[in-house]
Amino acid sequence: MLKKLACTVVAAGVAVSTLSAADKILGQGATFPMPVYKEWAALYYKDTKNQVTYSGGGSGKGVSAITDRNGNFGGTDSALKKDELKEKKLLQFPAVTGSVVLAYNINGVDDHALKLDGKAVAGIFSGKITKWNDPYLAELNPDLKLPAADIVPVVRSESSGTTFNFTSYIARADADWAKEYGAHKSINWGAKVTPAQGNPLVAKTIKQTPNSIGYIEFAYKVQEKLKAATLKSKAGDWVAPTKEGFDKAALNSNFSIDEHFYDVLAYTDGEGSYPIVAATFIVLPSDNVKDGKKVTSFFNWAFTNEKAKAAAEKLGYLPLPADTVKMVQEYWSKYDIAPEK
Repeated sequence: MLKKLACTVVAAGVAVSTLSAADKILGQGATFPMPVYKEWAALYYKDTKNQVTYSGGGSGKGVSAITDRNGNFGGTDSALKKDELKEKKLLQFPAVTGSVVLAYNINGVDDHALKLDGKAVAGIFSGKITKWNDPYLAELNPDLKLPAADIVPVVRSESSGTTFNFTSYIARADADWAKEYGAHKSINWGAKVTPAQGNPLVAKTIKQTPNSIGYIEFAYKVQEKLKAATLKSKAGDWVAPTKEGFDKAALNSNFSIDEHFYDVLAYTDGEGSYPIVAATFIVLPSDNVKDGKKVTSFFNWAFTNEKAKAAAEKLGYLPLPADTVKMVQEYWSKYDIAPEK
């Protein structure tokens, strides 16, 4: 189902719950959405005096922690299929959409100047392309003078939804990668890589390491003032990592309540669509209605509050469109975790 991305989200008749003072909500997991969750938490506390604490650790940690009932919700960039949700007694809904960019540290190469297609990205992270002046990279970038230096790929060290979405893009863009590596939250990289835990540390490692390149959520590119590559889209055009390209890609989300919103947005159709856009998800217990209502009260506020939506956009995220918010609210009602009016 094609979703129209909108900046204005209507509350659709579900009011923010009035929780008791000093209610505490604990979440952990994906670092991809961590900047916006932390900003939302600060704004939410000002509005309601209810505390939301979110820590990173990666999508794998988010799922395992909430499966063990450690905290109130988990964050994951790799959506779970309904059979796994049923097995773990979990529910799932999208929270926000973001983008994965290929940030680099190459002396003399400006932001967006480096062009990479799926074959080039696969080559770098599989170890088939090891030098910046490789003939294939030179062919893609005839106007750049790339150095005769070893490429330093920086990757996530832990189970990561960002890795899943990044490798989903490569697998869809390069048949050889799909056959040899596929898309996973953890990868045995063919290249000689530098691992770092979490998006923040990957970004800092790129910033501190000459001739490096790595995949990070766009907000961390902005925070660390990094440069990021222009990528070839599925339609064959070159798309810079900008809001315009992210918006076009996000139009292709295909969520459904029956599938608990499972979807992968990488390498979608459409001219001008940036090829690595991803939704990030909240997972929470299906057997704890009371805590579920606390969690959905926070996210309902985030979906409908103008300050929250503006904060997400300022950080480079895309708020959920109105029809998706309405679908999420229907999902909450179906499973009896809708915020109390």
